[in-house]
Amino acid sequence: MNRKRLQQTVRLLVLSTALLTSATLAAGLVGTVREVIDGDTIVLRDGRKVRYLGINAPEHGQPYAREATDFNRRLVGGLPVRLEFDQVREDRHGRLLAYVYATKCEVRGAKCGQETLVNEQLLAEGLVHVFIMPPNTRFAERFLQVQEKAHTAKRGMWKAVRGPLKITRIEPKGNAEEGKEALGEFVRIANVSDQGLDVSGYSLADRDGHRYEFPSAQLRPGYVLTLVTGEGQDRRDHAGPVTLYWNRRAGVWNDRGDTAYLRDPKGEVVDRFEYKVGTRRERLHPGG
Repeated sequence: MNRKRLQQTVRLLVLSTALLTSATLAAGLVGTVREVIDGDTIVLRDGRKVRYLGINAPEHGQPYAREATDFNRRLVGGLPVRLEFDQVREDRHGRLLAYVYATKCEVRGAKCGQETLVNEQLLAEGLVHVFIMPPNTRFAERFLQVQEKAHTAKRGMWKAVRGPLKITRIEPKGNAEEGKEALGEFVRIANVSDQGLDVSGYSLADRDGHRYEFPSAQLRPGYVLTLVTGEGQDRRDHAGPVTLYWNRRAGVWNDRGDTAYLRDPKGEVVDRFEYKVGTRRERLHPGG
């Protein structure tokens, strides 16, 4: 085989692989929902867990968590669904990461009778917010537009959201599932607005008065900021998520329960997140 023909063969193989990968991502897989865990997580009949891509529902015990779970159950509970994947197919917990499509549902007013993107339907009802984790960004702009419409109409959680930032998760140090050598305790905060935001001047405090003031860092709409209690080097990538370090050697968040207060540069509380023993279901079903 001469060199020119070899190059043509290689190009064809690369093209075929790319087409096959695209087809696989689009085709996804079909399954039946056995259990609805919450507003963004389900379990298929074969036991595989599925975490909805591009969105995040309130944690168990938080405002609108029950409404999001109930609505999700009415959309897909016990019904067949089709999953589509993006660039990364599984998370570190082994859950499938997918855009979930339903063809049947029990919700009046929902687009039943035709295939519905469940992730988007939950956003339209204001029961979840956009949660972008690169490289899975296929529907990022579309989801942000749907969220903005729900926000403007003050549907669901948007009746209560007071600022552009929202605490989505607190992980105390004592999480046995993560283990002693894991990332450690952290707080995750999402930009739930439709604009980029410099978080400089915002602050986070616990019930006992430990306080962290955020340095300058640009957070894009739909992206998350993770504040790690321990020591490390800040990562402020303008193109993606932000990770900041409190650089404390001792823990802050009480594993028995605590309250976080997020304040804007004027000192006004824009979000409050409380957790108690018995309400942290992500220990069994890790959240986003």
